[in-house]
Amino acid sequence: MVLWSQKKGNIIMHLSYSTSKYKGRSYKSYSVAESYRDGKTSRKRTIWPIGKLTDQQAQQIRLILKVVQNEDEVVTRLKDIVVQDTKAYLDIAVVNDLWDQWQLDQAFDYDVTDSELPTHTVARILTINRCTDPCSHYSVPIWTKKTALENVLKIDLSGLNDDKIYYELDKIHKNKISIENHLFNQTYKKHPDSYGFVNYDLTTSYFVGYKCNLSAFSKGKQECRGRRQVLLGVLINDEGYPFKWDVFPGNTAEVKTLKQNINACKTRFKLGDKNITLVFDRGIISEDNAILIEDAEMKYISALDRNQIPSCGISLESFKGLRVDKATENVLAPEGFKKYDDELYFHDSGVMGNKRFITGFNPTLFKEDRSNREEKINFFKTYLKRENKNLKGAQRDRKFDATKSRIVNELKRLKIQKYYESPVLEPITVRRKLQNGTVKAIKSFIVEIKMKDDIIKADKLLDGVCVFITNHIEKQGRGFKVKPQAVIKAYRDKTKIEDVFKNVKSFLKLRPFFVNTDAHVKAVYTICILAYFINKYLSNQRKAIGEKDFLNSKELYAPFKDIDIATLEDSNTGQTIKKAVKLSPSTKRLLDKIGMSRVALEH
Repeated sequence: MVLWSQKKGNIIMHLSYSTSKYKGRSYKSYSVAESYRDGKTSRKRTIWPIGKLTDQQAQQIRLILKVVQNEDEVVTRLKDIVVQDTKAYLDIAVVNDLWDQWQLDQAFDYDVTDSELPTHTVARILTINRCTDPCSHYSVPIWTKKTALENVLKIDLSGLNDDKIYYELDKIHKNKISIENHLFNQTYKKHPDSYGFVNYDLTTSYFVGYKCNLSAFSKGKQECRGRRQVLLGVLINDEGYPFKWDVFPGNTAEVKTLKQNINACKTRFKLGDKNITLVFDRGIISEDNAILIEDAEMKYISALDRNQIPSCGISLESFKGLRVDKATENVLAPEGFKKYDDELYFHDSGVMGNKRFITGFNPTLFKEDRSNREEKINFFKTYLKRENKNLKGAQRDRKFDATKSRIVNELKRLKIQKYYESPVLEPITVRRKLQNGTVKAIKSFIVEIKMKDDIIKADKLLDGVCVFITNHIEKQGRGFKVKPQAVIKAYRDKTKIEDVFKNVKSFLKLRPFFVNTDAHVKAVYTICILAYFINKYLSNQRKAIGEKDFLNSKELYAPFKDIDIATLEDSNTGQTIKKAVKLSPSTKRLLDKIGMSRVALEH
């Protein structure tokens, strides 16, 4: 026998018992009693004496009494219970709770739709979808019907369709600034120190099958070549939480994207008054950007591109004569360099003008640079020898431009074109005897190409070398107020921002885009950033209790994935009830440890 209850009724009759002893043993004698009131006094009377019962029989009678007195109680058999359906529940409930923890509804305060599905609710739904089961916006209404989202949100989602979503994407985009302000205020209020270093970086994404005015052709990364692209720039605090992002046309020069972020940090977020340091990747630093940052009374840390190092003013004399010891395969760090870790030695090269340079040397990278260069040069030598052999054995006339282009393209492919002069093609005549006995003169070439030894020698000085640049030039005692180790650590920690891009692209499945207007594309990025923000917070919560970093892992939501809501039906009466799958002990412990046990208890 099974009983379930949808609401508790007032129990009037109950099972009562009295005890007696016989020959030293205790016995229970049961009866059904009824409670009634005599004036102001509560009394009880027996209406059905029963006698001896087993514990199971007693429990069954108690359940029967509940059913008799409450129309919402049902007694049935286990074999008559049918599972109508199951819907994803706990992972959705977790994301929904995290949305509430960060009070993200309050981030939407401009031109919000006033309806049963306001803008912030649609944004919440799209964010939950991105975190748990990302799909196209067209498919989101279908997805909601397969989940327990209505039960979690406690609202009717029948009005959610693709037209509604596309309409609200415009509203979401209009609220981008208020969302950024909200995330900044929330994170700054919790941990002001997390804004000591602010990281900035960019990544590209490409379009498939959709034309968008915002997209443009650009070099980008290898995966984006030949495709229309957009550029995403993100600012994150030292804990890895994003608080500002921008979407640029794909052909925007990275160095030109920093200005508006500097202005926002100074004016909108007032970070210019809080002694923050902007940390960004090599390629973004320029003289103009350095001046903009200094005018905003902020600090910066970056690194120079390899081709910027020779002209920056630091001495490379220390790297002359460095060799890989053939016996030990080790490389000794240059004299005067201190150890940062096994992969880096450093030397504070001091201030030049208003910039400070810290030179780094990576022994492992040194060996890789040397080995790769030598391997590529040897490969090209073999290629050229084979090419000349083929030219000498040509069976048809060879064209000058095509032959030269083939050689140049091989140098470009190997990325060693700068090490060689332009190929010189010396004409030759190849005589071939035909089957009819006649001799044919074939025009061909011998290719000669000189190496630029001075370029190779200069490039070798940069093997394993990196240069950090900063305007932290204030002195303290005999040294600098900000130690070189702190500068290096800040730059290395910028890898946190790579987590944003990896999560957005791989786990939130930003691509392919299923929208094509500028506002909609930017709104999609906003939803992805909100989803990443929640993912980052959950990952940090799990790390704080001693677990590993699950941020860019499918395991982040794995403990909550199989906890569904099932609809149970009594096949005799047709009555149904919704019940959540029982939590495993490990999932219950996890929810308890991260302070989210209420998510399961509420349902």
